[in-house]
Amino acid sequence: MESYIQVSFLAMTCYCDALIADPDKQELYFASLFGRPGLVKAIGAAILETRTVHFGQMPLRRVRGWAYRVITQSLGGGVTHKVLLCEEFFTGPSAQIIVGEDRQRVFEFLDNIVSTPLKEEWADVLWERVFEPKQLFGFGSIQGKELSPVYLISLGKTVNEVDGLVLESIRAGELN
Repeated sequence: MESYIQVSFLAMTCYCDALIADPDKQELYFASLFGRPGLVKAIGAAILETRTVHFGQMPLRRVRGWAYRVITQSLGGGVTHKVLLCEEFFTGPSAQIIVGEDRQRVFEFLDNIVSTPLKEEWADVLWERVFEPKQLFGFGSIQGKELSPVYLISLGKTVNEVDGLVLESIRAGELN
C-alpha cells in the first residue's frame, strides 16, 4: 500500500499521508498534507477557499459552511506539514465521523442526544436501528490508528423517535 497520495491544484503538488473524505459528495473532512512550504501553503489555501483539489484522481473540496481547524508545522529541511480538519464532523451534535465500527463511541454520541437513559450493552442494537452509517474514504493513520474503515454516522431519526424506539424495545423485551 502506498504511504502517501499526491495532491494537486493547478500546477502545484504536495503529498497527503492521511485523509478522510466522501468521494460521492467530493467533500473533504480531514487531510494531512506535507511538502515544500510554499506549495503546502498554496494548496491548503485553495482547500480553505472551497476550491476543488485533486487527491490522486479524487476531486475534493472543503465542506461548505463549516469551519476548519488548521495546524501547520515546519518539519525542517524545507518540508512543511499542514493538517486541515472540519472538527464539527468529529465532535458535532448531529453527525460524527468514527474510525471503524466503534460502537462504544456511537453509544456515547447517542447517549448525549436522547433523554431516555441508555445502557452500554444496547450499543449493537442501537447501531442497527438508529443510525445511518455512511462509509467514507479513509487513507493513512492517525496516532497509529488506521483510517479504514471510517464512517460518517448521523441520526436517522428524530430524538423523539429514538426515545420511542428505545421505550418500545424495552417493553417488547428486546432491550433490558
